[in-house]
Amino acid sequence: MQDDIKKAIKSYYEMYFEIGYVYEELAKMHGLTSTTLFILQIIYDYPEECTQHFICEKLLYPKQTVNTILDSFERKGYIRKEVSKLDKRNKNILFTEAGKEYADHIMSDMFQLEEGAFTSMADEDREAMVRGEQAFLAQLKKIMQSFKETSPAPTAKNPDH
Repeated sequence: MQDDIKKAIKSYYEMYFEIGYVYEELAKMHGLTSTTLFILQIIYDYPEECTQHFICEKLLYPKQTVNTILDSFERKGYIRKEVSKLDKRNKNILFTEAGKEYADHIMSDMFQLEEGAFTSMADEDREAMVRGEQAFLAQLKKIMQSFKETSPAPTAKNPDH
């Protein structure tokens, strides 16, 4: 049983990193990193509610990383930042016309890649994959929460534990 679990974990890692590699390759085709690609996707998919904070929450990226990429997009004329009408402390991230054209092309390629993969899968395989990922994530979160509840706080002597 233990060996079966270790093999399953190893297979999961291999798939996880290979999927990441596919997205990295797509990003490279457009002169981007996968981090930049996914930030572009969030801006594209959430035009009404996109702020730096929202991007950080969705992608779990550090604020500094997101800010650096957004500044780069702004310098290139792809986005503009506008004070939010709902919360003056935040700025909405909006595409300029040039940015929308730029993103349309890249997001079209990304959608074709993903749609092609999903439509090539049997319905039951696609549904099983999504259900399996949801179940795995739920268990990871549950077990991580128990780790947090039972682990001692880090000490100055050993900050990694």
